[in-house]
Amino acid sequence: MAMRRPRLPKLAAVRVRTAAAAALAAALCLGGGALWLRHAIYANSVAASIVTAQSRALAIASTYETPAARVNADLGTLAIRSSDFDDPESNPGRLADAYRKYKTYQFPYFGSDAVNYVVVDNHGTVLEAQDQLAYYLREGGLTLPASPPQSREFVFPRVSVLLRPASSGQPGQLDGRTVTLVAYNTYNPGASGLDAKDVKATVYVLVSPLDAEAVVAPVDHWLYRGLPAAVLFVATVAWWAAGRALRPVERMRAELARITAVDISGRVPQPRTGDEIARLAETMNATLDRLAEGAERQRRFVAAAAHELRSPLAGLRNTIEVALVHGDTADLEVLSRATKRLQSLTDDLLLLARLERAAPATATPVDLAAIAEELASERRYQVPPDERFTVLSEEPALVIGREEELARMLRNLLENASRYARDRVVVTVAQAEPCLVRVEVRDDGPGIPAPDRERVFERFARVDEARDRGHGGAGLGLAIARDIAVRHGGRLYVADVADGACLVAELPQSPRT
Repeated sequence: MAMRRPRLPKLAAVRVRTAAAAALAAALCLGGGALWLRHAIYANSVAASIVTAQSRALAIASTYETPAARVNADLGTLAIRSSDFDDPESNPGRLADAYRKYKTYQFPYFGSDAVNYVVVDNHGTVLEAQDQLAYYLREGGLTLPASPPQSREFVFPRVSVLLRPASSGQPGQLDGRTVTLVAYNTYNPGASGLDAKDVKATVYVLVSPLDAEAVVAPVDHWLYRGLPAAVLFVATVAWWAAGRALRPVERMRAELARITAVDISGRVPQPRTGDEIARLAETMNATLDRLAEGAERQRRFVAAAAHELRSPLAGLRNTIEVALVHGDTADLEVLSRATKRLQSLTDDLLLLARLERAAPATATPVDLAAIAEELASERRYQVPPDERFTVLSEEPALVIGREEELARMLRNLLENASRYARDRVVVTVAQAEPCLVRVEVRDDGPGIPAPDRERVFERFARVDEARDRGHGGAGLGLAIARDIAVRHGGRLYVADVADGACLVAELPQSPRT
């Protein structure tokens, strides 16, 4: 059985990712900056070395015209280096011979014992060599161009050559490296300088990479040692900062874990920092408030629904039990009224449940004026007819939504008005303002007291006195109507009128009108 890889806690994983991201950013920024700085320093050092090599090549070429220079050049041998001398205490006689030989072959140029240069004729024959270039010519078979490079006065061509290791196996400082040689030509008197035959000699001066590498050595030291330490430091600081920033999140998580469906009164601690975490805590507390409010509303709804269902069920049961005990026939009219009330209440409860979980209203134009006229006409033709309803509408009033839901909203408003109206119910459908349709249902009944104008929209809510169960309502009609209005982007409220009651529904007008 394969072993599962252990997982870090969520917050620890966030800290690890934060620290890793900070370390990566630090490595890219610091490393990239250090590499750019190293390249700039190295390039500047190489450029300085090339300028120095050019000045030395020009000085050597100018001194080549002296008689002493021509005598030494005619010897055609390679000068030795001071490092080739033996220990003077061990063999002082050989040292004197070597020094005399060195002085004989030394090119007459100031400081020539520290300059890496080669002088060749126009056929590539070495006339004079100094220091490391002399070593690689003698020991490594250094090959120079067979013909002098093309150049003009005060123009210094560059040549790249490979310094091979010595055949004897003795290591050199530049073994196996390709180096740059700065060249400068000297010409025969009266020559134009356009032909290789006019070249008297060519001076090659080595641009040693060792100088530039010595200059960038401190930068390399920082790169190899300081950069990992800097990246580790940044990662540690990021780990610590992420831990401090996430500490309130951990407290919120722990508090949320203690909140259950039974007890939803707890709230997460809200930091006073005013940052994103504080706003998260505020949002979580607001969400918990809404959940608590919804849970309390659901509890009251279930209790009220059970209470409302108990009354017709009790009536049905009493009627049936009386008939069974006395052997009489049950009162069918009572049974019919109780059954209708149960059916109506059950339909309302199912509609409320469907409205809560249904998708938002679709974009279908619906004419509220036509629906209102149709509902009023149904009441005129019912038995007995209800002639109290009047619909006032000058033109179609199109809104966006589901026709069956909007029809249910208007039916509930008309049903509510019919219970309490004495002689007249006026339904007005018109465009109240641009892009807004208003439906007013006004009756001449007892009206709704100002303190109860919001409570009538609560589920199973009834106003005392005239608006009670005696008029046949269960307290769900207006609640359903408001839910439908809100789902369609509108609102439903009780307007302030002098006589009777006036319920107003305002819905967005269809853009197709």
